[in-house]
Amino acid sequence: MMPVVNECYMCDATATSEEHVPPECFFPKDSRTSLIKVPSCAEHNEANSKDVEYVRNVISTQRGTNEAAAKIFETTKRSFDHSPRLAARTFRTLTSVMIDGEETGAYRVDLPRHRRVMAAIAYALYFLDYGKKHRGDWHIFTPSFGYAQSVEGGEPDPWETLRRYAESGHYKSMPVRYPEVFKYGSIEAEQGQIIYRFEFYESVVVSAWTHFTTFAPLASIWMPTH
Repeated sequence: MMPVVNECYMCDATATSEEHVPPECFFPKDSRTSLIKVPSCAEHNEANSKDVEYVRNVISTQRGTNEAAAKIFETTKRSFDHSPRLAARTFRTLTSVMIDGEETGAYRVDLPRHRRVMAAIAYALYFLDYGKKHRGDWHIFTPSFGYAQSVEGGEPDPWETLRRYAESGHYKSMPVRYPEVFKYGSIEAEQGQIIYRFEFYESVVVSAWTHFTTFAPLASIWMPTH
């Protein structure tokens, strides 16, 4: 079934533009042709622009990202130069930590802002992949983000089991133009649940799964490898 292209991918308002998925600013300028786009109303195309900027900046500064992220980091630096207040808020908790024997910096992420951006990507991809809107919420979990008390204080990570689950599914790889920037896979699980795995810059992994009015617990819908 084809999407209703005169309506926004997220709401029932008339579409007045197209939204890039992920947002265009995640892509280096030399990697912006034939990007995924969905019809969008003005609110859902522009209202979260500050969140998008923040999340793009956070992801591009993560340890282990690739050359595409290095290109985007130049934009991130300009973003911080333009708004010292944004830089101060982003890195206000910055501390030095040791990871795998290497000294690096760690800071706490504004998870509500991160979740809003990732949920918007999930809504858009669901609309693209299934030809209809997801009428519900999304659960967002980012295995690549460390648990603060573990990173900073060496406490046990209570999310470790979920991290293993997030990487254990048999995901169907979906076609994208620039996998070095963004790629994703999906699982169609029991009871109509959809699970997405996003990967940014070959390093930062985000899981998103559908949340309907009646939601099956994650443990009962996951499809782990054997």
